[in-house]
Amino acid sequence: MKARPKKRIVVLDAAVIINLMNAGQLGILPKLRGFEFWTPNHVKEEIHRRSQRLQLRKALRAGWISELEVFDPAEIELYASYRSRFGQGESACMAVARTRGWTVASDDRAVKRAVTGNLGADRWSGTKGLLEAATEAGFIGRSDFEEICERFGL
Repeated sequence: MKARPKKRIVVLDAAVIINLMNAGQLGILPKLRGFEFWTPNHVKEEIHRRSQRLQLRKALRAGWISELEVFDPAEIELYASYRSRFGQGESACMAVARTRGWTVASDDRAVKRAVTGNLGADRWSGTKGLLEAATEAGFIGRSDFEEICERFGL
């Protein structure tokens, strides 16, 4: 009997969710096999546009993204330490990723440095990485991928 491959669990920050929405690509998330996507409730609070909040609510209801709360004492302690340098969403994502062994998806350069420095390069991704995975899986054409990356400066 073959063991099922382990899913890569990714915790999404607001910038990645918003960038995917703006590119019209939030719908790639459920298509990406081998991935599971989560976002802290802190991130939901950082999405202010009504249309984007509705898109996020739809994605949560459809199960494309699961919502979590930071409640573990170790996560709360890490969250508090990250808050001195980062926003609430980024801090929650990093705290959860560190304690649970997950990957952080963020387009913030300071978050990338913190994650790669503390957890390793394999524990960080961004919008471009998710779009690249969708391109490799055949859900986005190469020219569309390049156009999206150019348009959004990814």
